[in-house]
Amino acid sequence: KKGTILFDIDRTILDTEKMIKMFDELLLDILNNPNDVDFKNAEADYFKTLTNERYFNVPDYSQFMSMRFKKDVAKSIVNMFYSSEHKHIYKDCIFKESIEILNILKEWNLGIYSEGTLDFQNNKFESMNLNKYFNKDLIFIVDAKDTKEVISKIPKESIVVDDKERICQFLTDNGIRAIWINRKDDRKSDKFETIYSFLELHAIL
Repeated sequence: KKGTILFDIDRTILDTEKMIKMFDELLLDILNNPNDVDFKNAEADYFKTLTNERYFNVPDYSQFMSMRFKKDVAKSIVNMFYSSEHKHIYKDCIFKESIEILNILKEWNLGIYSEGTLDFQNNKFESMNLNKYFNKDLIFIVDAKDTKEVISKIPKESIVVDDKERICQFLTDNGIRAIWINRKDDRKSDKFETIYSFLELHAIL
């Protein structure tokens, strides 16, 4: 193998905005289609309770939305995220270029370096059904990945591809080569390598 590359999940391999939109459509139906503004405000108010979006917690979110709209549907919302019926959503929301680059990089040891509530992130990863591309010993799904304790567990020679500048900066500061995938705008970092599409990745490795 040529080396080790670790990928973030959300907004890196997975089109998280598309996933959110698909789950929102299901949730509106569960809540009997409340006013769109009220729904968006409720979601925003939930996220205001979090210090970081990585702490999104399915049971807490389900309870919050259930109480906000005065409907006994918390269990149905939890099932929406975890049931086999909707498992396809995660797979359907993988960026097409993610599959392309994973096939191109078969000569590399590939892994995952992702943060979030463990049950949700693990379910997300398993549901994407991409296991065949990754070395099972290189799956690092943690509560928070910008800690010295967590970074000590990943191979020092790893290259990490992530959509968050703060994570790329943390990795760079700790001697890990980070590549920032910026799909939002045309900014380029002067602290670490920047790409705008996975299709640019192979050329800089």
